[in-house]
Amino acid sequence: MANKESEKQQRPLLSAFKRWLPRVGGCVVVLLVIVLIGERMAVELVDPQMMQIKSVQVEGMFEQIDPQDVKRVAASFSEQGFLGVNVEQVKLAVETLPWIKHASVRRVWPDTLYISLEEQVVTARWGDLGLVNPSGELFFPEDSVMFTHLPELMGPSSDGALVLGQYRQLDGMLTVHDLSIVRLEQDERRAWVVTLNNGVKLLLGRKESEKRLTRFIDIYPKVLKAWEQAIDEVDLRYPNGFAVRWHAVTGNENEIAKS
Repeated sequence: MANKESEKQQRPLLSAFKRWLPRVGGCVVVLLVIVLIGERMAVELVDPQMMQIKSVQVEGMFEQIDPQDVKRVAASFSEQGFLGVNVEQVKLAVETLPWIKHASVRRVWPDTLYISLEEQVVTARWGDLGLVNPSGELFFPEDSVMFTHLPELMGPSSDGALVLGQYRQLDGMLTVHDLSIVRLEQDERRAWVVTLNNGVKLLLGRKESEKRLTRFIDIYPKVLKAWEQAIDEVDLRYPNGFAVRWHAVTGNENEIAKS
């Protein structure tokens, strides 16, 4: 009796299973078709031949950068395709160009790379070939001749930020006498050597450079200004005084004046 009741309960379940099996099977087939089509489409989308990079747009405010140079660098990645291209690699490659401080790269659907650029700003020269931006970073374009009017900085460790910071500090102190620095060098012994716009060279040494420059500022209008055309350099490394070396044309090239 119990077996007959169990059979009666199972019959509706079997009937329902038989009714839903074709539907479930049909859904599975449809899902498999969708997956296969999606996979096929994904493969085609990343195929460089299907999704090519057809345009490179370069934007930004710049004077020294040639957009064609940027486009040539970006074009070297075109074989990767629109979706396959590594925009970070493009960015790094573009930033190797000498006048580019920063670049950002993004895709613009359906076939364009958009590159935004920030150009380097020049604050000073670094030796004969380099330039310094306002952050003290050094960069080396092919031609820096047009910036010969800017002050020249130099240091043994290529620490542009250190030398630029010292330049700003010392140059600001000199404005009281309408003087300015045209060259600032930190030599191999880490001593500071300043060349002023009147041609006078100041030896400040390694320590207390600001204190020694203050001494020069104090004595300049009283003692040195009247003689500046004849002065080659002023040595301010003495604890309580200074020494003057005259230009050779004065006939006193070996003379040292001390105060």
